[in-house]
Amino acid sequence: MFNRNSKLVTLGFVIALGFVIGMLIFGAFLVKSREGNKTLRIVGYATKQFDSDLVKWNLTVQKTSTLEALKGAYKSLSADMLAFKQYLIDKGIPEKEISIQPITSYPMYDNYGHITSYNLNQNLFIITGQLDKIEELALNPDFFADKGLLLQMSNLSYLYTKLPDMKKQLLADATTDALERAREVSSAAKARLGDMREARAGVFQITEPYSTDVSDYGIYNTSTRNKSISVTLTAVFELR
Repeated sequence: MFNRNSKLVTLGFVIALGFVIGMLIFGAFLVKSREGNKTLRIVGYATKQFDSDLVKWNLTVQKTSTLEALKGAYKSLSADMLAFKQYLIDKGIPEKEISIQPITSYPMYDNYGHITSYNLNQNLFIITGQLDKIEELALNPDFFADKGLLLQMSNLSYLYTKLPDMKKQLLADATTDALERAREVSSAAKARLGDMREARAGVFQITEPYSTDVSDYGIYNTSTRNKSISVTLTAVFELR
């Protein structure tokens, strides 16, 4: 009887000891886990204004013709566009920067569904780094007025050829900004800032200067010569 009770006591002691050891291990793991979760999430920001170094002038010229005069209208529009191309070359635009697209046409109808005339369109675009010259030409419609041409569409798109390099620099600036902010926050909280554990860049917003427009997919505004580019970077730091 004594041996049986002794074995029961020993077994109970072993179980209790195992439970205590298990709780100690779990507690140590929990504390360690909580210590590992001491992080600081900071959003860095960088922005820069810059001037475009490339412009695309896209324009469409239109002529209206009857069916009987359609053949002559094709030839006339083609000749006028070639004359305009030569006009651009004479103004100092290299021929390789000028592209003339094929003529397209579509019929016009009256209220009874009968074709009354045809509209002929021809598109031409110039891509060049001579921004000042293109702006001057685009704002002067004399050539088209003298030829009796309808300028259906004329649009300037401003671009920047060194955008990849600028984006890299902006990401570096946003990272530096995040680090400086993290140092300020950790110092105010009496905590020691550790290593950066992760970083995630946002999309780039390229807008007109001082614009408040943002988009989840990013913005690339080409309507203004002067632009503003901005990006955010979310960084997670360890706290020790």
